[in-house]
Amino acid sequence: MSDTDSYGPEIEEGSLVSVKKLVAFVFVGVVVYLLVGLYGKFDMIANAITSIPWYWVIPAMMGLSFLNYVIRFGKWQYYLRRIGVHLSHVQSFGVFLAGFTLTATPGKIGEAVKGVFINDIDGTPLAKTVPVVVSERVTDLLAMVIIAVFAFIIGFSGGDQLLLLLLVGGLALIGAVVLGHSAFYQKILKRMTSFGPLKRFQDSCDVIEGTMVRTLSPRPMAVATAVSIPGWFMECLEMWLLLSLLTGAGLPSLTPSSLLLLAQATFIHAAASTVGAILVFLPGGLGGYESFAIYVMEFMLGLTAALAGAATILIRFVTLWFSVIVGFVSAAIVTGATRKRERPSKQPFR
Repeated sequence: MSDTDSYGPEIEEGSLVSVKKLVAFVFVGVVVYLLVGLYGKFDMIANAITSIPWYWVIPAMMGLSFLNYVIRFGKWQYYLRRIGVHLSHVQSFGVFLAGFTLTATPGKIGEAVKGVFINDIDGTPLAKTVPVVVSERVTDLLAMVIIAVFAFIIGFSGGDQLLLLLLVGGLALIGAVVLGHSAFYQKILKRMTSFGPLKRFQDSCDVIEGTMVRTLSPRPMAVATAVSIPGWFMECLEMWLLLSLLTGAGLPSLTPSSLLLLAQATFIHAAASTVGAILVFLPGGLGGYESFAIYVMEFMLGLTAALAGAATILIRFVTLWFSVIVGFVSAAIVTGATRKRERPSKQPFR
């Protein structure tokens, strides 16, 4: 059995990424939005949503979300080059998007399925590519914290939220430094995999260490975080657009009041995303994001429960569930292309 064979079943049939569990995660989402609807009252939320020109607002938000994917794809490519994986840009972009299929999993760990797609394409061991997903999540979290901190300083006068964000950011940075240092793998991980059920992963420790050190050492961590910031800011612009329309402020502009709303919208989305990210046991941050976002919009911006609920439902549809749809489409394309390459060519009869 090859190295890749020993990993495949765990990823494809494991408790976090099985189809049955994915359906359960979607069900959790349905329950969360039902609760949001009950809290803000369904009819009032529906009225708020229909009060905006959703026929162009939703496509515009989807466009910004896709621009986020394109920007963060640059980080994905940078990481693959760092670990010596060389796919064509088309193949790599397809794999990157296909990972969104399982983004609605706890800690988004289901995106590790990207390693399976790469293995199908060129045989790269999963132990080499799956850790890249961890590096992506860590640098995404750092980027969100940086965005939220600056937005809070500009958009709000004070509060304990800033201290919480700084604490989360500090812990994430410490975690990234540890994961990007060889000593962690030599002194801790190898001991953890020297006995018990983790022993089967012992042979892959060096491969995992190579990937993590190449992607989370100081320079690549700084580069990846810097790329993530403008990517995730695209989603903050979506929240700005929503709040501008829902509050009756009109279209976003460069007026002082609109720019202040931009800072507030940026903090709401970035901080809520951070909350969802640190609650790793929640699929896609469901429940964590929604609760925090509604709380801030109600008690710090003074929005009604209906407006806060409408904004939360719309932003999550476009930033979370739209990515899942994109992931399924991309996964079908990548899988089809892989099978086509593997299909033996028919030899002419002689």
